Amino acid sequence: MRVLARLAADRRVRYVATGGLSSVVYYLLFAAGWLTLSRWIPYLVIAVLSSTLTAIVTYPVYRSVVFRTGGPVISGFLRFYVVCVWAMAFNLGGLWLLVDVAGLHVLVAQAIVIVLGPLINYQASRLWAFRARTAEAP
Repeated sequence: MRVLARLAADRRVRYVATGGLSSVVYYLLFAAGWLTLSRWIPYLVIAVLSSTLTAIVTYPVYRSVVFRTGGPVISGFLRFYVVCVWAMAFNLGGLWLLVDVAGLHVLVAQAIVIVLGPLINYQASRLWAFRARTAEAP
C-alpha cells in the first residue's frame, strides 16, 4: 500500500496515467470520427476536432488530479489549450508525414503519433501551463 500511495503522490506518475487516459479519449474520438465522417471530412480536420474535444474533456483532470492547482479556470484552460495546440501541431505534422508520405493507414499512423505526444506535453504543462505562482503583493 505504501508503494501505491507513493506512486499516487508522484506528479509524474499521475501525469503518465492521465496522459494515457487522454490518449485513449483522443484515439476513440478520432477513430469514431474517421470511421463515420471520413467520406465528407478530411482526416486532419477530424484530428483537430478530436484534439479540441479531448482538451475540453481532460482539462479538469489535469487541473485537479495531476497538477492540483487552483486559480482562474478560464485563463488556466486557455494556457492548457495553448499547450494542446502545440501538441495538435505535432500530431498533424506527424500524422500527415506517416499517412501522405510514408503511406500508412490513418488509424495506424495516429496510434504511432499518440505515443509521442505526452512525452512532449509534460514539460510544457509543468513549466508553463501549470507552473507554481509566486504570491503577489497586495
